[in-house]
Parts: sequence; structure tokens; C-alpha cells
Amino acid sequence: MGEELKTLGRYNIERILGRGAMGVVYEGLDPKLNRRVAIKTILKNLLDPDTAKDYSMRFAREAQAVARLNHPHIVQVYDFAEEGEIAYLVMEFIHGKELKNFFDANERFDIREAVRIMCELLDALDFAHHAGVIHRDIKPANIIIDAQGKVKITDFGIARLETSDLTHEGQLLG
Repeated sequence: MGEELKTLGRYNIERILGRGAMGVVYEGLDPKLNRRVAIKTILKNLLDPDTAKDYSMRFAREAQAVARLNHPHIVQVYDFAEEGEIAYLVMEFIHGKELKNFFDANERFDIREAVRIMCELLDALDFAHHAGVIHRDIKPANIIIDAQGKVKITDFGIARLETSDLTHEGQLLG
């Protein structure tokens, strides 16, 4: 993104939180609600048209998946949209760091803390599964430990949404 982004939709961009191969994650402000947000972007013009369409669909699917979930250990998604060549997802801003960063820094948790973290993670996944949402990408980079030490699962980009239909035409079960 050559030029510095100041706004995206109604959101004010405050600073860059991280960069990936195809986009940037920003800290922003929702001026209507006076709420800090994280804004995950994909720059579609860096992608071929089919891949860009796939990423737009992934953002929509992630927003729809997380919209089903209201749980203290799952990052909330507030909005998703496209503006020009940028597709973006607006999420709850978490003060904390990825579990991956703890591991990379060789920081260890005592057994009580490790069990508590795992229980919070498993509770959130159980909740999601009962709501028909399968994350499919649980890894340390998608688990944030917030400032109070609580788990937050993020990145439902490749989640599968279960429907009430057990079979589809032409599909075998069992």
C-alpha cells in the first residue's frame, strides 16, 4: 500500500499492527462508537482476479462465522466491506500478543497457567462447534493472550459453517 491510509470506510486508521504478504492489519478507531478496532485488510490488486474474489469471500465467511459467536474467548468481528481495491474486516481490538510470540521468545507457562489457557481455548472451540462453526486453523499465531492473560481465538478465515443439512444431493454419508 504505497500511500499512507488515513481512513477506511468510516474507520480512522491509527497505526500498523502487522503486515502480511497480501495485506496489513491496522489499529483503528470507530468514530461513531468511539471504540478501538483492529482492521485486517487484503489489497486485491496484488492478486489475480480469482484469488481476489476468493479472499473477498473468505472475509465474508469469517464475518458470518464469527457473527454467530458471542463468547469471551473469541475475538468479535464487527464489520466487513470493500473499498476500491481493499477488502477489510473490522474486529475487536485486543491488547495482548499472539501465543506464537510467547513460544518464539522461549517464554514458558507454569502448569496451572497452561491448563487454564487450554481450558479457555477448548471452551471457546466447544462453543463454536455447538454453534456450527469449525475453525480449521487453530495454531499459536491465531491465539491471542490479552493483557489480563485471557485467551482470544482469532482468524476464522477458513472456518466451515455447518448447516442443518446432513447430506447434499449426490453426497454419501457414513
